[in-house]
Parts: sequence; C-alpha cells; structure tokens
Amino acid sequence: MLPFRRFYGFQSWLDHDSTHVPNTFIKRSVEFDGARSKADRKSTEACKSHREAERRRRQRINSHLSTLRSLLPNAAKSDKASLLAEVVEHVKRLKKQADEVACGDGGEPGAVRSEAWPLPGECDEATVSWCEGEANRVKATVCCEDRAGLNRDVTRAIRSVQAKPVRAEMMTVGGRTKSVVVVEWGEEEVEVGALERALKAVVENRALVGFGMGPVVLGQKRGRDYCGSPTSSCEEWETRLA
Repeated sequence: MLPFRRFYGFQSWLDHDSTHVPNTFIKRSVEFDGARSKADRKSTEACKSHREAERRRRQRINSHLSTLRSLLPNAAKSDKASLLAEVVEHVKRLKKQADEVACGDGGEPGAVRSEAWPLPGECDEATVSWCEGEANRVKATVCCEDRAGLNRDVTRAIRSVQAKPVRAEMMTVGGRTKSVVVVEWGEEEVEVGALERALKAVVENRALVGFGMGPVVLGQKRGRDYCGSPTSSCEEWETRLA
C-alpha cells in the first residue's frame, strides 16, 4: 500500500500547516489581545477620571449648600430645591429691607443705591460713571476674578489719580468679585479717563503706573470659591475708607 501522504499531497499539507499556520495565528492573536488590552486600560482610566471629576463637583456643590444653610436664619435640613428656594426668598427680603432703608434715609448723595446690587457677572468690567448731582464724585465699578489683595489694588488705582474712596459695596460669588466704589476728588481736576485706565489695569492684573507713584506691581491672581462677601474683605474696605 502506498503511503498516505502520496495521495493528493494531503500529508504534506498537514505537515506544512502544523509548522507555519499556528505561529502566524498566535502572533496575530497576541497583537489583537494587546490592542484590546490597551483600549480597555484607556477606557478604564477615562471612567476613573470622570468619576473623580464628578466626585469633586459634588463636593463643591455640597460645600456651597452647607454655606447657604449656615447663612440662613433657622435653616432646616431640606432638599436642595427647597433650600435654593428659601435662599431666593431670603435675598428678596434683604433687598426689600435695603430699599426701605434707602427710602427712609432719603438717600445719601452719591451713595450706591440698592437697585445697583453688586452681583458679579461672568465678564470682566472696569467702568466709571458720574454720580447724579455730585460734580466731584464718580462711581467706579470693578468686576473680575477674585484674588488676594484686590481691594488694595483698587485703592491704589483710585489714589493714583489723587482721589479717595468714600463708600464701597462688594459681593463675591463663585470666585468672582464685583466692587462698586464711590470716589471723591478734592480741589484737583477730575481725571475720569485716568481712573478708568487704572481700574482696567487692576482688572487685567497688570503693573500700575500712577501719578507720582511709579510702577506698582499688582497682586497675583488667586481664585477662591465663596458664596457671599468674605468678612475679611469687608473689614479691609472699612479700614481703607476710614
């Protein structure tokens, strides 16, 4: 009987296939497994990063909610929607009280009225406008990212044009600060344009070259998350207005 491999070369094909085909298949299989493993790792890392970012976001929200509860009188532990609704109503009551006080006092000349509530916006701002009925008083408005020494920089900008702050209101929310300052000049000529340029330098956190002051390096930016005006900033303004 003839050997089996002589019929149609079947045995030779088996011998060739057993030595070459499995190696190629194994190599490609390993490459595929490696690519799939790398993709799985990237997907796992992305999911982990997303979970961490979501955890930090929830922590910030819970921190702000805790701050709101501490600011409200007789605030009970309630759901977020009820707490925010109570905050809105409380702010409305405070604004109404401020309006009543302003009307009862007849309004101080050049005062920052309650309708110009200094809530910070998303856009940076540095403007100067005249106070009605006061020739030597203007209202300076600054809105920018909160940072250490911001009130000091605003005061330097005002004094660089030989003026002085006489009244100020400020609010800091979510790392943004808005200050509304009533500025008064003495006998000197009113330099509205110079004051506006100096305030823009404060907003942009650039070096301030004042009148007779030389170059003044403004404070470095340092964002902070607040809900409401920090007590230290209010005390700082009271000290500078004294």
